[in-house]
Amino acid sequence: MLEYDIVVVGGGTAGAIAALAAARNSGGRVLLVEASSHIGGLSAIGMTWGGFFDNNYRQVIGGIPHELVKKCQEIAGRGYFQYHGDGDKWITGLASVDGETARYVIEKELYDAGCDIMLFSILEGIKMENGRIEYIEVLSRLGKKTISGKYFIDATGELVLADMAGVEWEHGHKGETQSTSNMFRVLGVDMDKYERFLNQYINTEDLDPWKKETGAIRRGIEYWCPWKPDGFENMPKSLGIYYHGKNNDVILNCTSVCIDPLDIMEVSRASFLLRQEAFQVVDYLKKHVDGFQDAYIASVYDLAARETRRMKGDYVLKMDDIVNHKRFEDAIGMGAYPPDVHDTRGAVHIPSTREFNKESDGAYDIPLGSMTCSVKNLVAAGKCISATFEAQSAVRGIGPCMVEGQGAGTAVALALKKDIPDVHNVNMKELHQMLEEQGVIFDN
Repeated sequence: MLEYDIVVVGGGTAGAIAALAAARNSGGRVLLVEASSHIGGLSAIGMTWGGFFDNNYRQVIGGIPHELVKKCQEIAGRGYFQYHGDGDKWITGLASVDGETARYVIEKELYDAGCDIMLFSILEGIKMENGRIEYIEVLSRLGKKTISGKYFIDATGELVLADMAGVEWEHGHKGETQSTSNMFRVLGVDMDKYERFLNQYINTEDLDPWKKETGAIRRGIEYWCPWKPDGFENMPKSLGIYYHGKNNDVILNCTSVCIDPLDIMEVSRASFLLRQEAFQVVDYLKKHVDGFQDAYIASVYDLAARETRRMKGDYVLKMDDIVNHKRFEDAIGMGAYPPDVHDTRGAVHIPSTREFNKESDGAYDIPLGSMTCSVKNLVAAGKCISATFEAQSAVRGIGPCMVEGQGAGTAVALALKKDIPDVHNVNMKELHQMLEEQGVIFDN
C-alpha cells in the first residue's frame, strides 16, 4: 500500500491547484491522481482563464492562479489579461494563457513543491470506516495500486470519489442539463484577415470593432459569428475564438451536443459527434470566411461536460448568494465568472449579475461549506461543488475553480498540520490567514 497524507483525485484545473496548495502548505506527503495524460484540464489546452476581475475592474482572484498567469507570461510571452472596456462584453477580463506553457508551468510547480503525480490512473474503489475514507484503489495501465490517506480532495469533476463514499448529489434542472462541448486547435489561420472580414461583413450595426485579442470577451456571441448571414439552422449558436498571440494558431470553442453526461455510451458517441462538427465548422470557415482558407485542425480535445454531478454539501450555494454577493464567514476566496448556461440547443445565456441586481459588482464569495460534506476527511473542488444548477454555471468557471482548489488544498493542509481529523473543525481565522499569506483576495 502507498501511504500519503493528502490525496487529490482529479488533476484538472481545480485538482492541480488543490494539490499545489496542499503540497506547499502541509509539509506532508501529497499525491495527485489523474486519469488523462496531463495535468491542468481545460486550463492547459488553451481555454482562456476567466473570473479574475469584477464588473468594476477590481481584481478578485490572486494567489496561485495569479502567480501561474505571471509565470506563463514570463516563459511564453503570452499570458496577459485581455480587457474590453465598458462596451459589448460578457466578462470583464480573460487571461490568455498558452496551453502547452500552462501544462509545463503547472507540472513544474507541483514537482518543485514535492507533490507526487500519478497519470493514466482511474479511481476503482474506496474503503470507508467511521465516516472517513481510509484508502482508495486506483487502476492504471500498469496495474492496481492501493493508496491510503489522511485527507482526500475530490476534483474529478464528476464527483466520482464522493459518490463512491456515499455522498448525495444532484444533476441537471427540471430534467435538463447544460449542453456538452469540446475545443479544437486550428492552425494556418490569418487572424488579421479574419478581423477585417468580421468588421466589414458581420459588424453591420456599427458596434465596437471586433479585435482578435478581445473577440472571446464580446457579449453578442451570436452576433459575432461569421456565419450570421446564413443563419444558425445548421451551424453552432456561438463561436469563441481564443487567440494567444500567434496569428496562425487559435483555439475554437463552438461545438455542442445535448447528452446525458453520466451515461458513458452517450459520452462516447458525443465525442465522435463533436469531432464531426469541428470538421464541419472548419470546412465552412475555409470556404466562406477570409483568413481561414489555409486552416486545418491540429487537435480536437476531449469532450467537456459543463455539469455532471453536483454535491449535496453542507451548504448549497445559490444564485441569490452570487448576485447579491453574500458574505460568508467561511469564504475561501472570491470569483467573478458570470452565470453561463449553455442550453440543450447549444445557445448561450450569459446574463450580467446586474440584470438581477443593479448594484451587483459581479463578484461573489465561495464558502468552504459548499466544498465539505458528510465525509469527515473529504473536500470537493471544481465544477462538482455544492451549488444549485444556476449558481454552478458561475462557479464552474476556470477562475473560481482555481480558487476552490487553493481553498481545498489549504484547508486540508491546515487540518494535517493541526492534526484535526475532521476538516469541518479547522479554524477559519487561521485558514483565512494562511490564504491571505498566499495572496488570496477577500472582500474585507
